[in-house]
Amino acid sequence: MSEAQDRIKDQAGPCGIVCVSCPLGSGVVAECAGRTKKNIVDCRIPMWSPFVPGGEVIDWAAVDRGLDWMEKYAVCAGCGNGGGPPDCTIRICARERGYELCSSCQDLDSCTKFEWLEGHGSELKEKLKENRGLSKEEYIKKMMNQMPWEA
Repeated sequence: MSEAQDRIKDQAGPCGIVCVSCPLGSGVVAECAGRTKKNIVDCRIPMWSPFVPGGEVIDWAAVDRGLDWMEKYAVCAGCGNGGGPPDCTIRICARERGYELCSSCQDLDSCTKFEWLEGHGSELKEKLKENRGLSKEEYIKKMMNQMPWEA
């Protein structure tokens, strides 16, 4: 288990995302950014890219800056460790109401706090509704290897 995964292994956001299954929480996105940056350098892609259609317009310095940023910041500590968007309406509401998971909330069906997640928000709500009655630990165990919007 990676350091990122170990830090969030027993966490789930009130929204139903199990942190270790999330590409941001598990560190997968950051690790991929680091590997991609290394592959770009090792394969000398900026040197030969101008000879491939569209490659001449790529700003490789900007790509490098973007990958550096992702490697450093595209890692979520999990809601329990202060990660995720600081203004997450779901987490704020759950804390105010004293819920570990929104599946415990009687207002989940009519809740609009998930809307900022667009299509994933409605899928998260459905998965939480399907798992009403499970403790946070039971939910984490059940959902450990999937994002709530995956089959």
